[in-house]
Amino acid sequence: MGGGAEAVSTASEVANPITWGEVPSTIFRSGPRRIEAATYLTDGFGLRQRIESVPGVSVPFHEVASARLPPRLKSFVVPKGRGVPFMQSGQAFEARPRVSYWISAAMLRDADARKLEKDWLLLSSSGDVGRVAPVRDEMLGKIVSHHLFRIVLNDPDDYGWLYAYLRTPTFRSIAKSSQYGHIINHIEVPHLSAMPVVMPHVRIRKAIGDKAKRAIALREHARNLQDEANAHYSALVNPQDRPVTDETWQQVSVADLMTGRRRFEGHYHRADYRGVEALVRASATRGIDTVGTVSKSVELGNRFKRYFGTNATPYRSAGELFDVNSPVTKRIYSALLNNPEQYMLVPGQIVMACSGQTYGLLGRTMILTEQHRGIFGSHDLIRINPDDSKIRRGYLQTVLGHETYGRPLAIRYASGTSIPHLDPVDIREVPVPRFATDVEDSIADLCERSTRFLAEADALENEATADAEEAITDLTGVRAVDATTGDE
Repeated sequence: MGGGAEAVSTASEVANPITWGEVPSTIFRSGPRRIEAATYLTDGFGLRQRIESVPGVSVPFHEVASARLPPRLKSFVVPKGRGVPFMQSGQAFEARPRVSYWISAAMLRDADARKLEKDWLLLSSSGDVGRVAPVRDEMLGKIVSHHLFRIVLNDPDDYGWLYAYLRTPTFRSIAKSSQYGHIINHIEVPHLSAMPVVMPHVRIRKAIGDKAKRAIALREHARNLQDEANAHYSALVNPQDRPVTDETWQQVSVADLMTGRRRFEGHYHRADYRGVEALVRASATRGIDTVGTVSKSVELGNRFKRYFGTNATPYRSAGELFDVNSPVTKRIYSALLNNPEQYMLVPGQIVMACSGQTYGLLGRTMILTEQHRGIFGSHDLIRINPDDSKIRRGYLQTVLGHETYGRPLAIRYASGTSIPHLDPVDIREVPVPRFATDVEDSIADLCERSTRFLAEADALENEATADAEEAITDLTGVRAVDATTGDE
């Protein structure tokens, strides 16, 4: 290693995959650098070297915001609703986050250190390092994983700019170049505090930050609209708000085990699922349809071998689709597959995650928007094409996506042990209660407006991120490779 070797400094050099390189020995004399070759062969290392070598364009992260990680949490799980609600780190990035389980308040140490504030940002410190999310209303009052940095801005005016900057490919590359670990990667507070934050003129930061903050506000408004639609549907199905029985055992008629596709497993016959179905069927004022009778098709593609690479079709897994505007991280050579068009995401379709855990991703649904056009979707998605002459897709989405009176009627069909699975033939039989047309239309309007606002928020957030990346390039002369485009 030569003392005078020059760091990678141009976009083309940063982007090229290399298996060896020279670094100056002075690098090992300061900071928390480890003597690991992989650290110095990453794109992010070269990007960081270049940014920090240009005078006056960046400051260390700690000059813009403070970051901390709460102590590791040893939790004691208690029955649902009897303790403090807890959320895993990955749920901070979900579009509709939900509580994983409840933990004992009496056994919880450092409770105040784990509380979140509305004007904070969260950044993943473990696993997929460098993912960022704003603190949202549904996170307040809950205990959130210790694997997330709590980021508090020194100057609140830079909130939008920092959020957009942390979403850029440049920052993600820098964050990953600082990670350590063998199976699960990590970064610590000193690593983040020392990372450079590019600071263009205040006018540019404000313009980009305003877009980012507008996107966050639109997403909050969209969630409120969907919550209103869900509340309306709840009032129709269970107007007296009667509790659904949750007994651990249930008597089932032998006849129920000898018809249809039912297997001899108790999951399908759970008391709470049967109670939800009874409420749904009893509430319908215009009878019961099924997903199959109100849809043109309910299909699932075949499994396939995936060939990933650059300059190919953007790809999203089921998990990425149900996260908040997750960036495209992979691109697939779709031409190598038979009938690749059947996997392309189509705006207006309702997709359902058909693989995952019953307490997590399995059975979740969403309406695809223009933001999904041209993206290749995972085979772990059931594609539902509603028949507009029979049902509004916003109403069907609300019915299927409702956490209490909708989704349980889908996941009761789950089969499998380690990773439960749903089949289209069963989803076609999920009951859909029908009400007066104007009632269904009011629910559909709320859901479809929510979907439009989410699409607008994603587009605006992507624009802010692209503007932030462009501002970095203008000041430093480097650009990270962006998986969403395959370009530098």
